[in-house]
Amino acid sequence: MSPFMEKTLLLFGVLCCIQVTTALMCYDCNSEFDPRCGDPFEPYSIGQVNCSKQEPLEHLKDKYKPTLCRKTVQKIYGKTRIVRGCGYIPDERTDGECVKRSGTHDVAAIYCSCTKDLCNGATTPFAQWMMLPVVLAAGVALMLNSRHTIRFQSS
Repeated sequence: MSPFMEKTLLLFGVLCCIQVTTALMCYDCNSEFDPRCGDPFEPYSIGQVNCSKQEPLEHLKDKYKPTLCRKTVQKIYGKTRIVRGCGYIPDERTDGECVKRSGTHDVAAIYCSCTKDLCNGATTPFAQWMMLPVVLAAGVALMLNSRHTIRFQSS
């Protein structure tokens, strides 16, 4: 078998192992109760939730289903709290810029929404794209590297 055919079969085998799913996974935490939820974020031991299996919020039960992850930074009277979880209502800024809201006195909030798995752990919604060039380069290098071949031998 030619090296090109071996690599094509290897790539096909890897692609067959990828699972397609419609469930959205998000980090779910509140820095008031767990300091690891704050920034800098420590995702290694933070809970993850399948948003499609969460109990719907009572006031949104029949209208919306969770379709995005959200990170909210709340500043109230000088104290900062970060809340990460599932979101229900997308807008034109989802997967783009964050929305900043200010209230009366010393109250402000920043809302960031994204639609990829575990994207609400990033400081910005686009941080998950930073690994894309590395993954693509590794795939291209594997396909173009003809010096290394996989040999199968029968016993």
